[in-house]
Amino acid sequence: MELTNQASEFDPRPIAPKPLMGGPLTALLEWQAMAEGAYSANTLRAQKADGVIFQAFCESRNESYLPADPKTIRAFIEDQVTAAKKPATVKRYVATIARVHIAAGLLNPCSSEAVRLGLKKMGRETSARQDQAHPLGWKEIKEFIDGAGESLRADRERAMLCVAYETLARRGELVALQVRDIDFHPNGTGQALIRRGKTDAEGQGRVAYLSRETVKWLKVWLEHSRITEGTAFRRLIGRNQVGGPLNPGSIAPIFKRVAQWLGMPERFVARVSGHSTRVGATQDLAALDIDLAAITQAGGWKSTRMPLQYAEKINAARSGMARAAMAAGRDEPIMVLDLLGKLKG
Repeated sequence: MELTNQASEFDPRPIAPKPLMGGPLTALLEWQAMAEGAYSANTLRAQKADGVIFQAFCESRNESYLPADPKTIRAFIEDQVTAAKKPATVKRYVATIARVHIAAGLLNPCSSEAVRLGLKKMGRETSARQDQAHPLGWKEIKEFIDGAGESLRADRERAMLCVAYETLARRGELVALQVRDIDFHPNGTGQALIRRGKTDAEGQGRVAYLSRETVKWLKVWLEHSRITEGTAFRRLIGRNQVGGPLNPGSIAPIFKRVAQWLGMPERFVARVSGHSTRVGATQDLAALDIDLAAITQAGGWKSTRMPLQYAEKINAARSGMARAAMAAGRDEPIMVLDLLGKLKG
């Protein structure tokens, strides 16, 4: 019997599974709307960017991304490791994938054995150690203060470095600091209220000490810039015009310019970031033998993991083996305050 219908040509390419629409998609969009305000803007942007990266990977393999197969996620992990992504970044991707599925009312594929073993394999094959920002400690800040000259930009940089160092503020906290959050005391010292930090989702804030030196340069900046309210640190337009609030992304370039002015080797300048004063202050405190609990409180950390990581070079130079080397005469005793200079050099 002859067929009257003409069959279409066979397409050997696999048909990509379609992501679920309707209920799951609606649930995901509702969750994203509810998440506004519950998470920081930076966190939400990062999650969206992570989702785009995973979606592009799935589409390149003609595989579904919502819901995603655990084997697809494992392949994604291996692909990102091959692309030299840091383990912390890959783990963040996986966490985002999990959150998207849960928000869409789907089973979490990231809790599967395939994904768990994929992450475990990554941990054995790659180093979880993250590059640390090059420190800007008080020695470097003092050198800049003494030689930067007279200009509105120098005034801002002096005040910003001092405040960032003594408050151990993250870049977002630094640019968010308001004039009304600063108290100047009769004895010349002061305090700054850091209202909301990365680990302070509830916005309780923390109060940081400001020395006479910092208060002096902060007052100079506020007076010369004629800032009496709003954000304390602003953009500069040209030589003498004060603009709007700084963006967190502008802190690293400012600190890099300071490092270049100080004559740091280019390899160090490249590692200067918005966290450099935070690292430098932590190392200075550790070198002065300030207890770990006080350092952790000063930096607004919830655990001691990061301050220990920032101060590891200081602690290694004062470890049991270092003390044994001095006791046995293999090393000469050195002053604690000389330690930082030797390690940074």
